[in-house]
Amino acid sequence: MTRKTPLQRPRALRYLGKTIAKVVSRLETAAETIGPLPPGMRMTGVTAGQFSAIDALEHMVNELGPASVRVSTWTTGIYDVERTRAIRVDGRITDVRFLLDRGTFEKSPQFAGPLIEVLGESAFRCLSVHAKVIIVDGGPGRRAVFRSSMNLNKNLRTEQFDIDVDDEVAGFYALWFDGLWEESGRTNDNRRIIAAIYDRYRALPGAGAPATGEALQDRPDLRQRRVRKGDVTMTLADLHSLIGD
Repeated sequence: MTRKTPLQRPRALRYLGKTIAKVVSRLETAAETIGPLPPGMRMTGVTAGQFSAIDALEHMVNELGPASVRVSTWTTGIYDVERTRAIRVDGRITDVRFLLDRGTFEKSPQFAGPLIEVLGESAFRCLSVHAKVIIVDGGPGRRAVFRSSMNLNKNLRTEQFDIDVDDEVAGFYALWFDGLWEESGRTNDNRRIIAAIYDRYRALPGAGAPATGEALQDRPDLRQRRVRKGDVTMTLADLHSLIGD
């Protein structure tokens, strides 16, 4: 009988000898603060909170995309369908996955529900997480990782961030992310959590008739159900058309 080799989880990555760009910014946008992202670039910086992690994500995707995106965050502030659409511009994000803290995700079904409806159940995994990391993978030489104190929404307080445009560093964090993603999806618990949050959203006044407890993918009307947030109305199919197949 062959014994399986345990999956090696990343622990720490040490590296020396690279020049680090240092920035301090109070007014500039994410694009102005971060600038070009050539292979091998390392940057550390502090801001006054004038841009968010989503703004940084957009800039990274513009520089490195089309790209897949992995996001780990504790409290998102991305529970806005309009903002969700804004981060998927011109087909530059080919795929997006979120690791979210279960406690914060469950607390706000009125915001989480539309996001689940637009992105789909399969875009989320819930677990105990506090790390704020964005991994953008545009292929060899175009992989970057963004670590920061920032939530995905803008917060006018002092923030810090670090960026590495480096396949090895991005791969280190991708291995960490994928390990958590795989582990949190081993049982049906994650599916039940997302379905329960969505059902709570559907039961809210003005959100439509309450849904049953069935799995989201078993609801044939989900892709065509229209979501309205402010002046934005779209279906899941609409969103998929923005990012391509």
